[in-house]
Parts: sequence; structure tokens; C-alpha cells
Amino acid sequence: MAQPVWRTLKDQQKVPDPQGVQWTRVLDCAPAGKLIKIEVVVNPNANPAIPGSWKPDGFAVDCSADGDFTAAQTRPNPVLPGVPIGALIARIGGSTSDQVSDASATPTRILFSVGRFCVMLVPQTPTGALFLGVNDRPELMGKIQGQLIVNVSESL
Repeated sequence: MAQPVWRTLKDQQKVPDPQGVQWTRVLDCAPAGKLIKIEVVVNPNANPAIPGSWKPDGFAVDCSADGDFTAAQTRPNPVLPGVPIGALIARIGGSTSDQVSDASATPTRILFSVGRFCVMLVPQTPTGALFLGVNDRPELMGKIQGQLIVNVSESL
């Protein structure tokens, strides 16, 4: 397969934005049937520096968008089970208040792991906005300290 040509859809999006929200709306409508690339920006030479890390509630130190893989940071009932606490996650569809995936035969929203880098084929359904947030228990998602800077592109 040839490497895709990427077109920027969102450049330098802060997550969370504003600070204190559970989900950041990045796109009003994810491009159905297209590959999207979500990439966390890390630039220690920028002024101010862009570290590519944030600090979930209760963490002693920052973690990357891949989350914390240590058992010390395990919490029950994160939004996306099986993905480390502190990882960047995404949702297509639903609203800013939705916290779980929809496992019905015709789902209205899906959740997936992003981490520091993700390329994903956006399904034809469900359709809707692209949201980004931190994988944690819903009541702790808005308590993350710091922000990630994220670029989102689609394949042409």
C-alpha cells in the first residue's frame, strides 16, 4: 500500500480545551470512510516547550499520551477498559456528556485508544463529532493537569 498524502484538519488543538472538561470536541464531523491520523505534538525546543505529557488526578508525575502502564496507576472502571489510565482516547459520535461506547447493533458512538500516535479508518457509521479525552474514570477525566497539543489529519 502506498503511503497516504495527509491534509491537516486540526492543527495544534489543545486537549483538554478548555481545562476541566471531560471531552474536547476536535471536529464537528469525523470524515466517514477516510483514514485519520491523530498525533501528539512534542517539541521541547518550542517557547514555551511542548512536553507531550499531562498529569491525571492523583498521579505523582506526568505521563505521556500512552498513559501509565504501571500497576500503581490502575483504577477500576476507566472509560476505555484495557487501555492505560492517562492515555489519550477518542470518541466518534455522541455528545460531550457520553462516557461509554455503544455496543448495540447500530451504535451511535464508538471509543478507541489514540496514545501518542494513531491512524484509523473512520467507519461509515456511526457518524458524528470527533472528541478527545483522557482515559480515566468519568468523574476524574476533567481533573487532568496540563494539556496535550494534538494534530489531526485525513488521507486524500
